[in-house]
Amino acid sequence: MKYKKILLLSFLFLSLFGFADTKEKYIRRIKVAEDLLEYMLRQPDIGIPLSLIKECYGIIFMRQFKGGFLLAGKGGEGIVIARDKEKETWSAPGFVASIEVSLGWQLGAQMTDLILLIMNENGLEMLVNSKIKLGLDMGISAGPVGRNFEGKVSPGTGILAYGRSKGAFGGMSIEGGVIFSDDKANEEFYGKKDLKLKDIIFKNKVKIPQEAEKLIKLLKDYEISEIVIEKKEKNKLKK
Repeated sequence: MKYKKILLLSFLFLSLFGFADTKEKYIRRIKVAEDLLEYMLRQPDIGIPLSLIKECYGIIFMRQFKGGFLLAGKGGEGIVIARDKEKETWSAPGFVASIEVSLGWQLGAQMTDLILLIMNENGLEMLVNSKIKLGLDMGISAGPVGRNFEGKVSPGTGILAYGRSKGAFGGMSIEGGVIFSDDKANEEFYGKKDLKLKDIIFKNKVKIPQEAEKLIKLLKDYEISEIVIEKKEKNKLKK
């Protein structure tokens, strides 16, 4: 009986330890998104225009890793949040992943942090129901920068990309990859079996977790900071 109790306690300890370790790696994805958004927030002249944040249907924060020789592989992991344009609120984060394999004379390694603005509703629905093939299912292009951007994106725009890179890789491209729901991550992070991406960002079956509250606040701060900057500039012109 004594040994059974020891085994049971050991099992419970290992289970709890394993769960904590598993959840921590998913929390790191949210932290990467926070860091990247803060980077954009600190640099308004090269940051994402406020108008596009308000116009998008969702945002993917992705960390891509690419490396190889001749045969190159690119893998990534991140999160996606959807914007309720009527209520002007954001959903809880859902977890996503990406993959790409390409042939050719390539050498090097690179890590790229990306912010991908999904500019139409079909793109978001495609992601939650299946996957997105960048450049095929949806067009992707570098997004305009600067808080003073007042232009309009074309109606056919699928995804606008922003990012920063570390390392060097010949011929790096953000096209050709596939982004899809990381179902295992969604289940393990939220502790719900068979939890799907659409349950998180469309059906609101989970609340915004404490670990993502700062990220959501940063998005709101992003809007506020742009409004404050605009007011200051208008006051300068009046003087």
